[in-house]
Formats: sequence, structure tokens, C-alpha cells
Amino acid sequence: MRDVIKVPGLIKGISTLSDRTLKMSVYVTRETDGETKAKIFDQENNEGWFLFSPNDIQPNDVPEDNARFEGRKSPSERLYAVQYVYWNQEWSGKYPNFNQWRESEMENIINDYKSKLK
Repeated sequence: MRDVIKVPGLIKGISTLSDRTLKMSVYVTRETDGETKAKIFDQENNEGWFLFSPNDIQPNDVPEDNARFEGRKSPSERLYAVQYVYWNQEWSGKYPNFNQWRESEMENIINDYKSKLK
């Protein structure tokens, strides 16, 4: 099975995030050797398939297709969503219109980059 990391684990916690994705805490339930730990650490912040089964996983259980999903948000969509959450938490009382606040914020970002140009 390609570069699959296979360890026994326990899903310990699940929560929803503001963009409607899930955050899961997975505990590896047995000691792992150094090579397996290195493989796990090498995959930090990489997107891939996460498989869980109470029984052994077979090679044909692992998807062959790329884990990068077509429906994934673009960087612009992600920025918009994060800005909305930030505005809602920090600025909605002071600036009741999100789009006006965002336009002002984007101008600040643009001006900051322009000031760094040579």
C-alpha cells in the first residue's frame, strides 16, 4: 500500500469548525517505532486520506485518487470566510456592515503590500 501509515488509534474528540469542516483528535494507542513516528511527523499539514476501521484495513480500502478534492474552497474563499468570522468576533459591533469593513480591510492589506514594493 503506497506510503500508508498504519497505526492503531482511538478517535478521542470531534468538533466542528466555522467552515463546517471537522477537527478530530486521534490518539495512537500503542508505542510506535522511530520510523513510524518520523513518517507521521513528515505528513504534518499535508492533506491526505484518513481511514478508520475497528478492523484491519485492506489495501483495496485505500483510495487510489488524489485527496485534493474538487469542492475544496479556493484561497480567496477561505480568506473571505476567515475574515467574516474575525469581523463577527471582533468588529461587528463597531462596523455593522461586513462588506464595508472587508473593503476597508482589503485596502489596508493592498496598501501594506504596496508600501513594501521597491
